[in-house]
Amino acid sequence: MRRLGRALLLLSTVALAASAHAGAAFNWDALRNPVLSYPHWSIKDPSLAWERGTIYVFFSAFYQDHGRIRSHVVEVSTQDFLTFSRPILNFEGEKDGWIGMCTPDVQKLGKTWELSFNSWGDDPKRPDQLFYMTSPDLVRWAAPSPLAANLTVGQSVIGPSLTSADGSYYAAWRQGLEDFPNDIRVRFAAAKSLAGPWHYVGFGYASLRMADGKDNGLIHENYQFLRIGNVLRMLSDDYRDNVEGEYLYTLADAAQPLNWEKGFEIKVPLEGFNRSIRCQAASLYDRRADDGYFYMIYAGSNEQTAYLGRGWNRLALVRSKDLVHWFAPGSGSHSVTK
Repeated sequence: MRRLGRALLLLSTVALAASAHAGAAFNWDALRNPVLSYPHWSIKDPSLAWERGTIYVFFSAFYQDHGRIRSHVVEVSTQDFLTFSRPILNFEGEKDGWIGMCTPDVQKLGKTWELSFNSWGDDPKRPDQLFYMTSPDLVRWAAPSPLAANLTVGQSVIGPSLTSADGSYYAAWRQGLEDFPNDIRVRFAAAKSLAGPWHYVGFGYASLRMADGKDNGLIHENYQFLRIGNVLRMLSDDYRDNVEGEYLYTLADAAQPLNWEKGFEIKVPLEGFNRSIRCQAASLYDRRADDGYFYMIYAGSNEQTAYLGRGWNRLALVRSKDLVHWFAPGSGSHSVTK
């Protein structure tokens, strides 16, 4: 376990080092939230990748398709968050018998880009499962492959996030159904290859606790691994009963890789587009080596009735120098958090 703990301290180091100085510069003062929206799509679960002056944006897109609302995994690119390409990827998995695909998370593992995601639709005859794709350049993608299928077959699992260290891969995902929220758990596993076989780390259940040492009582999902300084963190979308927010947790003891502690909520500004769903399914990036800021991209909405109760979600950016005070583009030096 101690060897695993030391390995976990190295999680994401390679990916962060490779991308730390590869970001496209963009004019923050020229932006206004939401930075990305579509008139007939509800988009959420964003994830970003920087490569050779281009920023690649991944997200779930909910829209009417083949007779019903489906979720699609979509990728677009931008240099400035002002104009965006047409979709590089847009797939829902229907040809393989799935209702939709959802929750992309992109990471650079060594020299290869990896995109993890899950099937979507709550088909009672075919529970949601995990998948991954690989790419050398964020444009050419291999076909989807099952992720950790030897551990998840027959179970409902969503929101995978992957990273690598010390010759192994590590994954976190949410197990359980919305109808039984008390049974929803954070699973944590490892493998020598993305193709598996995978095995649970310890007894396989990670705990996420606040600064008082207690769980906040919310469902944890949509995880993201990131290293800030010498500390490994995990971002989680925590929610229950119309309460939702982004929480950042710390791996306080490398010898106990299942214990994530010192959690706190990241409170984003309340603006004109996120009055109902303020912030959900975010991704956080440490760009201080470039310009001194952390950046977070997230989804927000003014209602929760359209698109099967998800609302018309659009994507927004905020930045911070201390992970506590967050500023929207156009707000100057004054946070408008309320």
